Amino acid sequence: MPDTWTVLEWGSLAACLLALIAFILSCVACWTVTRLNRRFRKWKSIHATADLEEVYARTLDRVSELEQALESARAEIEALRAQLERKISTARVIRYNAFADTGSDLSFSIALLDDHADGVVISSIYGREESRTYAKPVKAGESAYPLTDEERLVITGLQPDPERKSPMRV
Repeated sequence: MPDTWTVLEWGSLAACLLALIAFILSCVACWTVTRLNRRFRKWKSIHATADLEEVYARTLDRVSELEQALESARAEIEALRAQLERKISTARVIRYNAFADTGSDLSFSIALLDDHADGVVISSIYGREESRTYAKPVKAGESAYPLTDEERLVITGLQPDPERKSPMRV
């Protein structure tokens, strides 16, 4: 018997292929409907009775409110940033031996400065007989009062020379 297919065999093969294609298309359609249902539920949860135009208008209003709130927050941040520049941001301490006849580094200078190098430098000079404390205003890293070497070092943030053992000039 030759290998020829009859019309009936070709017809049944075509029907099977059509059924397979229909099954695949129905699976894709079910998947798409499920996805659309999820998206629709999200929209519906916004307002159950609202139409899409109303939802869109409310969304635009809300976006506008959020933009205004964002601008307000930005302005507030800038104001805080400006205030922060004028607050003490740097505190440095240098301890040193002010006089050769005293032991240890009991004298110190403290610089309390903002971002513009404005603030105060406080020095305490310890001696055997007495101790003195000085406070000098600082503007742009300089003072109207004479500054000692240690005060200049603490203002600039440099470290003192460990080799230097000479007493400080007061």
